Amino acid sequence: MVISMIILRNISIYFVCSILIGCGGIKLIDIRKSSSELHLTNQQKKVIHPKLEHIRDIVDDYDFEKKQMESDLRKYRALASDRNLYRYDGGYSTAQRRRNFTQIRTKVRKFLSQRNILLKEIEKLLLEIHTELTVEQRVVFTELKMPELEIPRSLRRDPHADLRHIPPHLIGVQ
Repeated sequence: MVISMIILRNISIYFVCSILIGCGGIKLIDIRKSSSELHLTNQQKKVIHPKLEHIRDIVDDYDFEKKQMESDLRKYRALASDRNLYRYDGGYSTAQRRRNFTQIRTKVRKFLSQRNILLKEIEKLLLEIHTELTVEQRVVFTELKMPELEIPRSLRRDPHADLRHIPPHLIGVQ
């Protein structure tokens, strides 16, 4: 009984791990692997490879900008949260804090609007690639892992923000 439960547990762990490993898929921007997966002809390669390289460049540039934005946000939050530093101790005055806050806000807005522009450009390139493919290749194309331009974690909305204001009593009255 115990041995069968251990075997069953090991089989279930193996099954879950194999599913997780298999979910990765081939990335579209890995040009060599995605080309072999799609079985592109030489003519298709001449048309599609430059578009895939352009998408890869967009994703790489976005990742670099995202890291820069996260670094700027960390620096700002570190200085903004340090209330012990006054202007005469090497810290910022209230006006300087507001100015820094306005600057970082402008950077974030510019970053997010640039992200939307890049998403539209990637979508346009994907549609152009899609039109060049045959019906069989389109099926495989939909299974490839498409590039994502993730929003930095520090800019995402907190999923638990609504739960912070739950009244202690169900009706809200004590």
